[in-house]
Amino acid sequence: MPAERHIYVRGGRPICRVRLVRTEPLYSTDQGYIVGTTESVELYEGAFLQMIGRGDGTVDWSGESGRVEWTNFPQRRPDGMYLPDITGVIHLEGRSRPVLYRMQGISLLPDAEGRRLFAGPIRWYTDDPDLLWLNDLWGYEEGALDLDTLRFRTRAHVIHPDPPTLA
Repeated sequence: MPAERHIYVRGGRPICRVRLVRTEPLYSTDQGYIVGTTESVELYEGAFLQMIGRGDGTVDWSGESGRVEWTNFPQRRPDGMYLPDITGVIHLEGRSRPVLYRMQGISLLPDAEGRRLFAGPIRWYTDDPDLLWLNDLWGYEEGALDLDTLRFRTRAHVIHPDPPTLA
C-alpha cells in the first residue's frame, strides 16, 4: 500500500489524505538505432540541434515477446541535454493488433561509462481488446543509451492514479 500524506488546514485538522502514485512494471526492451538512419541539422551557430533517427528491437511484455519499431525526433539544448521525442509501435507475438506509443523525455549528459540516462512520460494507444485499459493510463519509461553502439535498454512502468480521499 502506498504511503499516505496528510494535508492540514489552520488548527491542524486534516482535510484530505493523499496517496502517492502506484507504479507497476509493464515491459522491458533491448533496442538500437538502425545504422544509416540518423540525420541532424545544426541551427543558430550550433546552439540548437534537431535530429531524426529510426530504430528497432525486442520487447518482453510481462512474459510476452515482441518487436518494437520507432522514430526519434530529439532536440539538443544549448546545455548539451537531449530531449527525446519517440513515436513507435509494439507488435506482440500472438496478438493481431499493435500498441502504439509516444514518449517525450530528457536525456542526461553522458556518465563516466559513456551512457546517456533518459526518462520520460509515455502514453499508449491500442484497440487490442485485452489491452484497452492502456488507453486510460500514463506511464514512464527509463533507460540508458550506449553512445558507442547506439544500443539501449529500457523499462516501462504503468502509473496507476490513486486519487485523494476526504478526511
